Amino acid sequence: MKFNKLVLTVSMLALAITMIACGDKPAEPTATTEATPAATVDPEIAKGEEIFLQNCSSCHGEKGGGDGAAAAALNPKPRNFKAPASEWKNGNTIAGITKTLNEGIKGSPMVAYKHLGDNIPVVAKYVEYLTKN
Repeated sequence: MKFNKLVLTVSMLALAITMIACGDKPAEPTATTEATPAATVDPEIAKGEEIFLQNCSSCHGEKGGGDGAAAAALNPKPRNFKAPASEWKNGNTIAGITKTLNEGIKGSPMVAYKHLGDNIPVVAKYVEYLTKN
């Protein structure tokens, strides 16, 4: 009987020490480095983002990393907008992006997006924004 009490006492002591050692500690504040949402930057950028998400993100990904859901099945892979300008067929300027949206890229899955009409410049502006953010 004494042995059972001893085991129980040692077990309870070990449990108490464990609970004290693993108790809740106040969380240390962490610095957040959130990017500024496109919508707060410029209304044209916000509109471009909306159109981009509807038409382009399935291949290029939501942030332009070339990692959209359809990217795995494409060859060549979609453009990662963070890639150096020298890797872009028509350049990463608004003029070059506009040309790509109007004409597509021959020999690649990138088709022309002429159906965007007057929205092509705002999408081009948003893609340029993604290259820098």
